[in-house]
Amino acid sequence: HADNGAVFTPAGLCRRRHYYPRPGESPVDAVNREVLGVRQGVGIVDVSTLGRIDLHGGDVAEFLSRVYINGFKTLAIGMCRYGVMLRDDGRIFDDGTVARMADSHYIMTTTTANAGPVMTHLEYYLQVVWPDLDVRLTSITDQFAVAAVAGPAARQLLESLDSDITFANQAMPFMAWRDGQIGGMPAQVFRIS
Repeated sequence: HADNGAVFTPAGLCRRRHYYPRPGESPVDAVNREVLGVRQGVGIVDVSTLGRIDLHGGDVAEFLSRVYINGFKTLAIGMCRYGVMLRDDGRIFDDGTVARMADSHYIMTTTTANAGPVMTHLEYYLQVVWPDLDVRLTSITDQFAVAAVAGPAARQLLESLDSDITFANQAMPFMAWRDGQIGGMPAQVFRIS
């Protein structure tokens, strides 16, 4: 990224690429060019720094419904839901997406800066406030590479790849996730934005 002229900005303990200026281009012009390119075509960004927490257990849906302001008991397997997490004083603490992988298996995403604090927050509630809930947490933030693909040509780009995942609307509706392979590698694709 540095070799391609990226200007970085801090994101928690990470440095996130903010924009890639061309010679003579102002920061605003660079951002506007990149935004227009995505909105008219396709863009890819590395979002591996976002937090990811793997949750297992018979009470995960109940637990998620307690820590987020919205409910998760009706989330179907193969689908995702956006959630907002509040602090004890009612202010927003974090937000992210939760995917239901199986009957008692979910994956939660967090913001980059709050990956550690959210994990600590959840562990506190499971150990001190609701120790009777059957929920096990594992941070998987460092276990997977994650890329966001966006824009009107995103589906076309994904369909051009060597993959056994079907990207059609009916096969992968909005807020769905699918498991398969891309380029011979195991992959999970989430249609969340």
